[in-house]
Amino acid sequence: MTEQPDGGSVPGPVSPEVLEARIRGLQHALGQLLENARSLTRGEHQRAVKLHREMQEQTAAARRESRGLVEAATAEALASAEPTARLLADKLAPGLASIPPNDARWRSRQLVGAGVPSYVRVGELDAGTPVVAPLLRTSGWKVTADRSESARQLLQSVALRLVAAAEPFRLRIDAFDPRLTGKMGLLGHLTTKYPQLVPRATHTAEQLHAVLTGLVDVSSLRASRQAQLGHKRFEELIRETGRATDPYRLIVLFDYPAGIDTLAQRDLVRLAATGADRGICFLIHHDPSMASETDVDARQLLDLLTPVAIANEKVEVAQLPNVPAKLDPPFDANVATGICDVVAELAEIAVLPTIEFGRTLPDRSTWWQPVVDELSTVIGYDDRTPAVIRLRSGNPALPHILVGGAVGQGKSNLLLVMIHGLAARYSPADLEMYLLDFKHGVEFSALGPSAAREHWLPQVRVLGVHSDRAFGLAILRHLSDELARRSEIFKSHGNVADIAELPIGPDRPPRILAVLDEFQVLLEDDDDLADEAAKLLERLVRLGRAYGVHVVLATQTIEGVKRLSTRRDSIFGQVPYRIALKTTPADAQAILRTGNTAAAELQFRGEAVLNANFGSPDDNQHVLVSFAEKTVLDDLRRELWERSGTTRPPRVFHLAEPARLTDTAAAVKPELGRPWMGLPIAVTEEPVAVEVRPEPGAGVLVLGDGPADALGVLTGLAVSAAAAAVVPPRFVFMDGTDSSPAVAEGKGALIQVLRQLGCEVETVDKHEDFAPRLFSLRDSVRDGHVGGDTYLLGFGFHGVPKMQAHADGFFESPANALQDIVRDGPAQGLVTFGWWNRLHVCTEQLGYGRANVATHLFLRHPQDGVRAVCGPLARWASEPHRGLLWDGLHPEAQVVVPFAPLHADEVDRCLELMRR
Repeated sequence: MTEQPDGGSVPGPVSPEVLEARIRGLQHALGQLLENARSLTRGEHQRAVKLHREMQEQTAAARRESRGLVEAATAEALASAEPTARLLADKLAPGLASIPPNDARWRSRQLVGAGVPSYVRVGELDAGTPVVAPLLRTSGWKVTADRSESARQLLQSVALRLVAAAEPFRLRIDAFDPRLTGKMGLLGHLTTKYPQLVPRATHTAEQLHAVLTGLVDVSSLRASRQAQLGHKRFEELIRETGRATDPYRLIVLFDYPAGIDTLAQRDLVRLAATGADRGICFLIHHDPSMASETDVDARQLLDLLTPVAIANEKVEVAQLPNVPAKLDPPFDANVATGICDVVAELAEIAVLPTIEFGRTLPDRSTWWQPVVDELSTVIGYDDRTPAVIRLRSGNPALPHILVGGAVGQGKSNLLLVMIHGLAARYSPADLEMYLLDFKHGVEFSALGPSAAREHWLPQVRVLGVHSDRAFGLAILRHLSDELARRSEIFKSHGNVADIAELPIGPDRPPRILAVLDEFQVLLEDDDDLADEAAKLLERLVRLGRAYGVHVVLATQTIEGVKRLSTRRDSIFGQVPYRIALKTTPADAQAILRTGNTAAAELQFRGEAVLNANFGSPDDNQHVLVSFAEKTVLDDLRRELWERSGTTRPPRVFHLAEPARLTDTAAAVKPELGRPWMGLPIAVTEEPVAVEVRPEPGAGVLVLGDGPADALGVLTGLAVSAAAAAVVPPRFVFMDGTDSSPAVAEGKGALIQVLRQLGCEVETVDKHEDFAPRLFSLRDSVRDGHVGGDTYLLGFGFHGVPKMQAHADGFFESPANALQDIVRDGPAQGLVTFGWWNRLHVCTEQLGYGRANVATHLFLRHPQDGVRAVCGPLARWASEPHRGLLWDGLHPEAQVVVPFAPLHADEVDRCLELMRR
């Protein structure tokens, strides 16, 4: 080492030996250090391994302890969650939709019809917890299974559950069973009683096409209604409208795609694509091994549906992954039959929500507005939209209506709603009604006056409460004559072509509404009357449009009516409005149009298909007709009657009932020398009168059975003659029936009325008094001492014994005296009105010429006697309360409705009217 100037040293050169020694020393030190490090690492590693082993042992122990805790917690959670799960299942799938098949509640009726379930049971967990899944508000399920029978069983069970849970008519199930498995036979009892709920399963492609075509129409209509009312989903529409008439639709397909062709596949895919929003759902068993018979891509449909898989009797729904449920066993057939019977009973009593009649009326301030160009009224509602009928002659022409429906489906209610709705809107000056009912009903009776009711519907001109064919023909003749009369009015206003062109005012004739309920009765028989009625009806519907005459033809059925088969197009071709209530497919097509069976699909009384385009299926409108409470209609009639101020009652006609003398007296005043025989079968209120002059041949011979009718004829003749006379006449009432109790009241009332009209009335009731009185009357005639106008009322001369035998003290019989009275009396002021039960008895008493009397009125009498007087061609079907009048002056006999005998409580009213 070298020392430096500042006293330091500088290293000198190091020899190689020294440098090598130093390097070796450093290598040794490093080797020791490395050995020490290795020793330390081995220790740490061992400690780490030991620690790892200890941790593994601790972890395993912890895991064993944790698994026990988890299992205990899981069991505890499941135990507490099961009741909650059951409650949730009951809520989602109410009633029988979630109850297992072997549950006793299936044999009870309490849960049937609990509500439409959106979820339905598919099975249960091992612990018995029900597994339910959504169905009806989805597009549906595609069910696959390792065994086809398991899939079919699930479809069958789901169908039964849904039917049992839903209210009647809220669900309909259509099934397609191409391999004829018969699975839907479990619901066979319901299919038999209510095929509207579960129609018979279809098996062929053609049958399936018909079902799917109808469903496409349903889907389209629902889409339009939902858009119109602003609803996206079907259930929203139902909540607002409450319409039970629009059910959820479930389509069950077994063994898909078996039996499916390209046309059916197209409709299935279209329906499934939108079904969830429109209440249309599919339940399909897909068999992957089943090859399609045509070029059908099954995935197009299946991809739209929720997968449901069954394997080893476990069922798993895609919405509930990893929740395999044990498949329920099949239902017992007896249980299913009992449930179906209960559903049918509930369907029998199911009713629609009621639309009150008041909702169809306008505000009172708008009542009785002048008719401009149409008559219109509301008959019900289509959802929130009023169902309006417009009777008009043009733009478009809607002049007449055809109404049909099965018995008990609301046809009479519909007619009453229509009639009263029009009556509230148009005054009697603008609307007259001719209302005829040809069936055994009384629906129209309340529209006229009665003893207990002074008011009536003021627009009614003619009221046939129970009309017969003759009266119906008379109405058609009258209306045909009215067309001719209105034609002259049109000409006087410059040849106008339509009633709407006439100016509003008193010169414009009122519109006419003619309602013919069960009109086919007019045309049923193969006779001259039916032929004439068909011709007049055809003329009326063809020409009535321009003249303001609107016809409503109502019927239960028109099938099999011969006259309509030849004139169907000429009559119904003029009737654009069609209203069909629930009925059979055949009658639905007869009323609407061939191919339009929509009315056969209706479920409830009061539902109707309204169509204003000659029944075209594209123009069907589904309507709920409002319900007309009797008290509400009666209050309306009273209000309208009081508003009108009318005192002119309608012409009221009853089949097989006599006329009422008080009704005729209220409308017509008697004329001198023209006493009343009864009423004609005609619209006119003028009674049939007989000319009575002081000359031979005057008088009336009443012939045939029926004491009440005979007394009614004599009552009409006597009272009207007395009321018209300037000086009250005298009456001799000779009762050959020996005062029969059956007519005692009428006889007493007649005598009371005559006496209070100022007439002297003598009665002869005992048979032994007949001969002396007849001889004294004959002597008065011979001596010219009758003493003023006198009428002999001979009631039942046939009942007087020994009329042809010589009387004691006389050299002739009482019949000889009667003959002289009848023949010679009129010239002396004594006129005979007499009744015999047979023509030959009358002839025996009055002689072959019957004392020259010309006027005969036949009641119920054998036809040979009628022809002996009226001619060999005369036809008389004897009926109660009808008479055939022959006076020898007219070419044909005339049918007359005799008056009924007066009741005691009618005396005052009759006197009041006759004294006017």
